[in-house]
Amino acid sequence: MMPLVSVLMPLFNAADTLPVALASLQAQTYENWECIIVDDGSIDQSEAVVQSVDDARIQFHRLDRNRGRGYARQHALDLARGMYVTFLDGDDWIYPTKFREQVDVLGAQPDIAIVSSGMAVSNRDGELAGIRNCGIGTAVSATLSRLGMPPVAFAPSMMAADLAKKTGFDPSFPISEDVDFLLRALLGKRYAVLPAPLYVYREPGSATLNKVSRSLNYCCRMFMKQFDQYPLHCTLEIAKALGKQVVYHAAAALGLWEQIIARRSHRPSAAERQQYQDAWKTVAEIARGAALAV
Repeated sequence: MMPLVSVLMPLFNAADTLPVALASLQAQTYENWECIIVDDGSIDQSEAVVQSVDDARIQFHRLDRNRGRGYARQHALDLARGMYVTFLDGDDWIYPTKFREQVDVLGAQPDIAIVSSGMAVSNRDGELAGIRNCGIGTAVSATLSRLGMPPVAFAPSMMAADLAKKTGFDPSFPISEDVDFLLRALLGKRYAVLPAPLYVYREPGSATLNKVSRSLNYCCRMFMKQFDQYPLHCTLEIAKALGKQVVYHAAAALGLWEQIIARRSHRPSAAERQQYQDAWKTVAEIARGAALAV
């Protein structure tokens, strides 16, 4: 019996991109999953998009008002029934083999707390623009032994539901709730990063100066929560975050914002471009079929 994978999807006004996100779930070669969508007060047609897909594995829950991503993610986590938990935002999508590859690792190596992967970064036209948080050639495994920014990306991660529920999301964090969750879940535990990107992050419109600066403020709050136990490391990490804010604001003032954000990714290889195109072809066919059925 294949373990059930619970996909947590907080949603806010993502009707335009949601069809592709849902199609990428239906494209999975691993079919035993449930998707728990928590609509965080959207005013668009997101619910209609979900209803048009007509897949019993997809649940739609609507909050009474916009409560922030920390609250929405925790609400979805409370409803999760799977053995494993993973994540997908409504404006992103995933490669068809993602669940299969991650479940295989977690099943074969029970001492691994979290298995993540690299991320493919797409531009405004949906083209592959960069690769982030990716290993070089082979899977990487290690232990997060000291306090600091998590060494893996949150969005592509998968973990045991027991660990996720024990950790929980901080509902007071409307942003950076993912980093805070990941740090608390991972500290002192082993993790793995698969060698290829399996998650596609739509960066345009997401990496604004205001959002990045606000995210760093909440990262400072994240470290303050650990200050009593790790005072030195927290002081250093808060100083780093404040230093990044200075650099980002200076870069934006000089008209270099796009360049400094691009430095977070590396240029895709020919093989990575081909993998992206193959994955997109599979997902796009399902998305087009769903649109024709409406």
